[in-house]
Amino acid sequence: MTAGRREPLALGLLRRFCAANGLAVVAEPDFGYAGYIEAGNGRRHFFKGAGFDLNGAGASAIARDKGYSTSFLAGAGLQVPRSLLISTPRYLADIRIKNPAVAARLSGPAEALAFAASVGYPVFLKPNEESEGRGVLRAADALQLSAALDQLGPAYDRLLLQEEAQGRDYRILMLDGACLAVFERWPFRVTGDGRQTLRDLIEHETARFAADGKGRKILPDDPRILTHLAAAGLRLDSVPPAGQAVALLPNSNLSSGGTARDVTARIAPDLVRIAAEAGRAIGLRFFGLDLIAPDIASAEGYRILELNAAPGLSHFHRLGPSEAATVEEIYARVFAAIARDLMA
Repeated sequence: MTAGRREPLALGLLRRFCAANGLAVVAEPDFGYAGYIEAGNGRRHFFKGAGFDLNGAGASAIARDKGYSTSFLAGAGLQVPRSLLISTPRYLADIRIKNPAVAARLSGPAEALAFAASVGYPVFLKPNEESEGRGVLRAADALQLSAALDQLGPAYDRLLLQEEAQGRDYRILMLDGACLAVFERWPFRVTGDGRQTLRDLIEHETARFAADGKGRKILPDDPRILTHLAAAGLRLDSVPPAGQAVALLPNSNLSSGGTARDVTARIAPDLVRIAAEAGRAIGLRFFGLDLIAPDIASAEGYRILELNAAPGLSHFHRLGPSEAATVEEIYARVFAAIARDLMA
């Protein structure tokens, strides 16, 4: 690593594993973000970020495409929110030039509004190929949905529109059909004290992130926060009453300030089976499954939101000593699977 740069968590753990198991690690020197593991027989396993060669390129691409992955999951008989893939006006105009017949079959903003009216509000609108909760917006009515389409349309080609799934938010980590861990997640939120504005509360909380070495993650004037607050009738200068918790985002990603707790011991065996089936439906070996359910102890009423073929674990690692130990054990099992592949 370049002097002064902090080595990524996964790379540091990988170096330790490989040193103990007779494997070599080569990583690009500036950030340690990409590289490969090499066995004595010359076979290599490449990685980039949290993505490992355990998952094939095609399976990873399908998982990243929320529209395709939702279709594959539904085709496997798994429960997913009702969804509609939307092409943005800019993208539709481009396709009409190249292939008018294809453009005529695509859904645009008008179809989005009709879909939302048929499934009922609220609905979620998200970029079809993004990660870490970027661009996820919640719309409580047609006016908010139109505004969300206008906001995301210039930046993305395709958007996924989904009905809201009711329940609690979970991330299930899976490897070769086995459940490695389950985390319950909550969106970035602040608690009012009756004196400070939401802007002040957010500034204080993001400063705490930075002091812990986690980076600010998100700023008070992030468009996602402004949109979410406006939908709830709030603004940055609003002063929430003492004790009132205010959710700032519609999604629970830790990368944007969310919180989580380990609930692995409570997962229902049926949900482990469902998660394994979801991985098979997409062709993934190692993945994170995002799921909404009334309770992780039962499969009743679950809905699968998406699968992540390169689940980052550094945010979970920072939650505390117990969570750090869990994450390190997960990586140890992942690296052991890689080693077996290299030696096969």
